[in-house]
Amino acid sequence: MANQLEVTIELILHATEDTKKIFDPIFELFNIEEEEFIMEKTLGHYGNTILLARATLVKKRAGEFVKKLAASISKVQMNELIENIDMYFEDTLLFLRIGKNEIVRKEVSLQQDNAIKIKIKMPIYKRDQISRKYIELLTV
Repeated sequence: MANQLEVTIELILHATEDTKKIFDPIFELFNIEEEEFIMEKTLGHYGNTILLARATLVKKRAGEFVKKLAASISKVQMNELIENIDMYFEDTLLFLRIGKNEIVRKEVSLQQDNAIKIKIKMPIYKRDQISRKYIELLTV
C-alpha cells in the first residue's frame, strides 16, 4: 500500500510570521527538504502578503512522513484520532491538521486552528475498509 500512498502538506504563512521558525522544525522533524515545497506568494484580504506552501510526497517518501508523523503524535491524541477516525476523512482522503505554534517548539499536536494541513491519500476501493486501512497505516 505504501507504493500508492500520497501525502500533501499545505500551510499558509502571513507576512508577520517568521518562515524560518516554522519551516526549520518541519524539515527537521519530518526529514523534508526545502526544495520539496512549492511556494506561492499572494495578497490577503487587506493587501498583506501571504505565502502559500505546498509539498506533495509520494510512495516511499509519503510512507516515511506518515511514520514520523504518527510517532510524533501523543498517545492520548492518537487514541482520540483512532476512536474518531471517521470524522477525519472525506471519501478516501484522511485530513489532519497539526498546530503551527507547536511545530515551532518541535512538537506535533493535532489542532484545528492556525494549522498545517496534511492530506493523506491511499487507494481504498471498499468503503467499509477505510477506517481499518487508515488505522493500520497510523499504528504500524
